[in-house]
Amino acid sequence: MKFTKAIATAILVAATSTAFAAGGYASLEYSNETNRATDADNIKEALVVGTKDGDTDYSLKMENSQTEFGSGSISQGLEVRVKQSFGDKGGIRPYLGVRLGEKVSSSTHFSHYAVDAGVKIPLGNGFTGDVGARYRDAFDTSNNHTTQRAHVAVGYELTKQDAIAVRWSRSWGDEEKDGVRLQYTRSF
Repeated sequence: MKFTKAIATAILVAATSTAFAAGGYASLEYSNETNRATDADNIKEALVVGTKDGDTDYSLKMENSQTEFGSGSISQGLEVRVKQSFGDKGGIRPYLGVRLGEKVSSSTHFSHYAVDAGVKIPLGNGFTGDVGARYRDAFDTSNNHTTQRAHVAVGYELTKQDAIAVRWSRSWGDEEKDGVRLQYTRSF
């Protein structure tokens, strides 16, 4: 556990200092999710810091979640993420990403990985669309963390440095959730 904390701290310091360099950004996220099996409302908030180098996006995501608002267990997560965008045919940009993460709650502690794929589409007048999917699993599959997720999002560029987005997603597998996420991003 001490090793994990040391690595997480080193990554956080590196990512934070990198985010404030040219090409860096920070995002705040708030998600409201409904568990389709139990009808419980779940909440999640996250901070993402990262940097873009050409078509490659490097980021670190730290999140907290509560599985049933007001009375459920609280968990925390940390993910290191890399996303590669490809081509630019009329502004349409497919992407592929990988994530390595750690999830900690009062009853579990495990590492996981994820693969994301999608496409960003310009919609005009500062709006963009994003349609994609994610596969996630724990390295130790006994942790019941295998999920697939599909999403659709719409973003709006407020200024050259500020953007907002709303995303709807559906997860299935070990998590059966529908979610809405609000996001604010500040670029540097």
